[in-house]
Parts: sequence; structure tokens; C-alpha cells
Amino acid sequence: MKRYRLKMSFCGVFLAIFVALEVFLCVWFFGADYKAFDENARAEVNLPDLSDGFVPQGLCEWPSGDGFGGYTVAVSGYYKKAPSRVYLLGGEKADYFTVERGGEALKTHFGGIAATENFVYLTSDNEILRIPLAAAVAAAKTGGSAEVSDAFDVGMGLAFCSISEGKLYVGEFYRAGNYETAESHHIAYMGVENRALVYRYALADTADRIVESETPEAVFSVRGLVQGIAVEGGNVYFSCSWGLKDSMLERHEMPASPIGTLEVNGADVPLYFFGEETLRAARSAPCMSEGIFLKEGRLFVLFESACNKYKTFVRRRMEEIVSLPPEFFA
Repeated sequence: MKRYRLKMSFCGVFLAIFVALEVFLCVWFFGADYKAFDENARAEVNLPDLSDGFVPQGLCEWPSGDGFGGYTVAVSGYYKKAPSRVYLLGGEKADYFTVERGGEALKTHFGGIAATENFVYLTSDNEILRIPLAAAVAAAKTGGSAEVSDAFDVGMGLAFCSISEGKLYVGEFYRAGNYETAESHHIAYMGVENRALVYRYALADTADRIVESETPEAVFSVRGLVQGIAVEGGNVYFSCSWGLKDSMLERHEMPASPIGTLEVNGADVPLYFFGEETLRAARSAPCMSEGIFLKEGRLFVLFESACNKYKTFVRRRMEEIVSLPPEFFA
């Protein structure tokens, strides 16, 4: 009888664990509430080849007009084994090109992308890569490769980039234990410590120069988990995410004055700090938000949650680029 009772007790514990796990999974997959996001988000562009292994990372607006292919957005990302890609999307179009350097196809993250009427800019490890826009369009029409024309080493790992009003913003990603940053990038101010940096350069965008100077004109201290940045006037938006947790989309006011300087390339560069003093809105969104950009006041947001790599575990698979109105961040 004792053995029987022990066996029954074990079965009871197993059943309780099973029921608890079932309840947890039901809450996890069906209990997510993004009411404000859902009421404001507008689907813009479908993401291609997610089931083939593409993992989207960077997002930017594509120049409009003759000679630019009729696309509206560009999405950069990677494959586990195949070369990384840049997709040019618009309407029913979903063309792509790969990137070569010295004849070798690149397989880096391509975490950030930005474009002007002259060039496409990509983040790749510590570097900004540049490709003539005409070459990118020609390659995309055939699914071919575009060659890197020039590049420069920023001196830190790059996760995202953005261009606004003639300025190039590039930044690193920080997460404790997984993505550490240099000790000199840990900036404490008013009781808060940020551990990632964004550099701002004056963009040259000419045939012989990417930026006016390879020493940034300003440095910004930012929170961890930033996946994308968008700047418009006095507003700065951050896309922040990691893993299965809800994403956070933040709107900050551009800091009015520097808190000091930071040495970069032997020069003292003005240092600005993003924190509670600059935060104006923080809104939750489905997990795995990535690159962002602004167009006509709306924030366009890319997610990686619907790709093969993650779709089994996420609560919300975002298969489209969406846009959010200014009111969402009011």
C-alpha cells in the first residue's frame, strides 16, 4: 500500500505540473495584449522569404522617383548559412540583392540600412559599407550581387543606422552577458548608467567621401537593447527589444546640451545623454522589433518575429512592416 500511495502521489505531482504548464502556455500565447498598438498600427508592406530562412534586421525608406526602381522600402538581414540580403520592396515587388566585397559574398548581420539618392549604407560588424544606389537597383532586378564601393571602420560594433537631415547616425547594441560594450562606453548621469553609444556624423555622400570626418561630430549615450533609431527634428525614436519580451518603442526629445565630452579618435567630442530627462513616451509592442524610420510623421517598424528562427516561440508573428501615427506617442 505504501508503494501504491507513493505512485499515486507521483502521478498527482506530474499532473499538477502538466496542468500548470498548459495554463502558462495558454496565457503566454493567447494572453498578450497590445490594444494601443493594435488600434494604431497600419500594415504597410509584406515581408518576403521569412519561411526560407531570411531574418530581417534593418529598415529604411527607399528614394522615390525615376531610376530608383519604384520601391518604397529596403530591408536588410541575414541567413544562417547563405549570404546576407537586402530586399527592395514596394507594391507587389520583392526583389533582392546580395553584397560582395572583393568578390566574396558577405554573411554578416546587416543590422542597419540607410539610403540616399546616391548610395546605400549598411552596418557590417564595425564598419559602414557603401554601395552605389544605381548598382543596388540593377542587382536587385536580377537577384544578383552589388559590390561594396567603399567603407570605413567606426571603431565599435554596429547594430543599426539612420540618416536624417544630412546626418548619419550609427549605434551599438548592449545586453549584459550577451553583447557587452567597451568600459569607456558606460556613461553614468543623474543616477542612471547607459552602456551603449550612438555616433552622429556629417554625411558627405559624395563619390570620394562617406562622411565629412571619420571623427563623429556628436556622441549620444543610450540605453541597452536598442535595435533601431529614427530622428526627425527634435524627436528621437528608439526601437528596443530582446528575445520574447515585449518590445518598447520610445520617443525622446533631443538633448538640448551635452553633459561633457568623450574622446573619439583622439578628439574630445560633445557627449549627450538619453534618459528619463529626455523620455517623452514609451509604448509596448509585440516582441522583436528591429529597424525603424519616419515618413510623414508615421513611424515604420520592422519585426523579426515571423522568421523561421523564432516563429515557433513568439506570441505574435509580425509578417508585415507596420506604421504608427504620431498620436501613438503623444
